[in-house]
Amino acid sequence: MSDSTANEKVRTPKPPRRSITLFFLRGLGALLPLVLTIFVFVTLINFVRTYVTTPINNTIYWSLESNGLGWKVLDQLAIEPYDVRFLDREAVMNDETGLATGLEIFGARSTEFGTELSALRDEKQGFLRDFEALYIDPEKLRNEVSSVVHPLIGILLSMLLVIWFGWIVTGFLGRRLLQKFDQALLAIPGFRAVYPYMKQLVEFFIKEENENSIEFDAVVGVPYPNPEIYSIGFVTSQSLKSLRNEAGVDLVSIFIPSSPMPMTGYTIHVKRTNIIELQLTVDEALRITVSGGVLVPPQEFIGKGMGDEDGDEDENEDVSTLPEAQPRAPLPDIADDATQHSDDPKLDHGDTSDPD
Repeated sequence: MSDSTANEKVRTPKPPRRSITLFFLRGLGALLPLVLTIFVFVTLINFVRTYVTTPINNTIYWSLESNGLGWKVLDQLAIEPYDVRFLDREAVMNDETGLATGLEIFGARSTEFGTELSALRDEKQGFLRDFEALYIDPEKLRNEVSSVVHPLIGILLSMLLVIWFGWIVTGFLGRRLLQKFDQALLAIPGFRAVYPYMKQLVEFFIKEENENSIEFDAVVGVPYPNPEIYSIGFVTSQSLKSLRNEAGVDLVSIFIPSSPMPMTGYTIHVKRTNIIELQLTVDEALRITVSGGVLVPPQEFIGKGMGDEDGDEDENEDVSTLPEAQPRAPLPDIADDATQHSDDPKLDHGDTSDPD
């Protein structure tokens, strides 16, 4: 093979298909987050409308249409169910009392037909309204009621019901009832495989601001699960008194979240000297955990992939343009608390070294 032929092969341009694929992937990467966000919100709205607001609105409409008290409310809303607009002509034509003849001869708005119809309705009317017996078209009446009673009332009422239910379960009796209800669900084979985890998921995102809720004091890095691997964790407490006394070292409790579901993980107790405090907020640390290390805050970002073997930063990266890390409060100082309550001489004299 000649040199000229080899140079021609080297200079052969890349096929355009690769460029099209690259553009497609970049366009997909730019549009997909927006599309998925819209999809999540639309799905949530449809779920609430289908399974929450629509059943509540239908219950409201039914309570107004199906009984005498509801008809009094409809009268205040200028809706008369006996109006000729809501007449069920098919039910009249199938009637065996001769009412159909009056409808055909005189018409629905005639005095003769109206008098005969009113007499039959007075005989059949009770507290609970039977639309078929009263010759009322339920679909036409429902359309009129729904046009006057706005569907947003269902959303407002559902919010009030949630607030009322929250008020109930806040009390002692409500908590006991909710506990019994949870135990009953856990006794069902299918529910106990799903319900506890869904409850944990909801409680993780909807935390109550009280003394019993879990609060993360700081984001730290710890050598876990071995000295050569570092994991991101959250400071949760000052460990256990008996554990610190027996170990003879200053320990801190750390919660290590799991990826991509940070509501599960491990609780470990680490020597204070092995903890590296990170300039991250709790939200930033959770995003890192959920994304598997992809969503790194700008002030902590070095580069994609493994980089160079020597671990140097990207030459093209202007580190000076990155925002400065916000200072955080130091880790909780538990040395004083340890010396006050510990009987171990190592802790009493501030010795935090390994007993070995």
